[in-house]
Amino acid sequence: MLKHANSSSKHYQKLFDPLPDPADGTLFFDKQPLRLPYSEDFPMLHYHDRYEIGICEKGGGLFLAEGVFSSVSTGDVIFVSPDRCHYSRSLDKDDMCICRFAFVRVETVSRLLDVISNSKIDGAAAMKNAAKCVPPVIHTSEHPQAVAILTEIMNSCNLDEPNCGATAALRLAAFILEAEKYFGNTASAPVIYSTDDAVTKISEYLSLHYNSTDTVQELAAKCHLSESQLRRRFIAVYGMPPVAYRNYLRSKIAAELLLRTRLPVSEIAGRIGYAAESDFYRAFVKTYGKSPSEYRKDAGK
Repeated sequence: MLKHANSSSKHYQKLFDPLPDPADGTLFFDKQPLRLPYSEDFPMLHYHDRYEIGICEKGGGLFLAEGVFSSVSTGDVIFVSPDRCHYSRSLDKDDMCICRFAFVRVETVSRLLDVISNSKIDGAAAMKNAAKCVPPVIHTSEHPQAVAILTEIMNSCNLDEPNCGATAALRLAAFILEAEKYFGNTASAPVIYSTDDAVTKISEYLSLHYNSTDTVQELAAKCHLSESQLRRRFIAVYGMPPVAYRNYLRSKIAAELLLRTRLPVSEIAGRIGYAAESDFYRAFVKTYGKSPSEYRKDAGK
């Protein structure tokens, strides 16, 4: 059973990724689509000081936002609140995931929230609620109305419509006000933070390198501890040793891919780091109590 660590994020390592100042003061939009990196190309979690919205135009990818893995495929949209730690990557190096992104200034959205609600709604509270209930990847099959709204914003940015920055911010503010209607008031799973720097470093490393083959000895060397010290401190936070935690992360990613894609089980096993499919089966059963095939069947995929 995964234990919950201290909720403090004081020691959580993340990289601030600054963006160019928008020409209109509100919107930064690059018309060139972004090819999500594959494998080790982006080794650090990062965050922005703006709202990030995007749309997947081709291929399949994987997002990690605040400890939750989500797959993304053609037509899905991305919503990342300001200061939310995240990263993304392509699932297949031969079929890279291609997305477009727009970044909207928080201050503009906040002012518009006050305007369209006639100051009856606390804009800061509305933004906080949206950050809590809106998933980082919104799937067309589950939330078609929300996908349509954010897709419309992206399309207007791509067409470079007059005042598209102000229009995008206004539509985004309206979306944030309605977020609870689309997604309910259910918070995403909490991130497990730790005040133990060594454990934080290794847990973050494993989240980014879940398909690695590092031994406990190699992991311990990364944080200048002995194997026994790392095991003991890691278990104190997560209730399991580092390698078991990596298997847990792999199983969580596999469950997402089993649910959202039609990738064969053998291919999923390879993509998340297993050389032998039998090892994948054992780890998955330990996490979910059923085989990958049974999990997919029960989900109706």
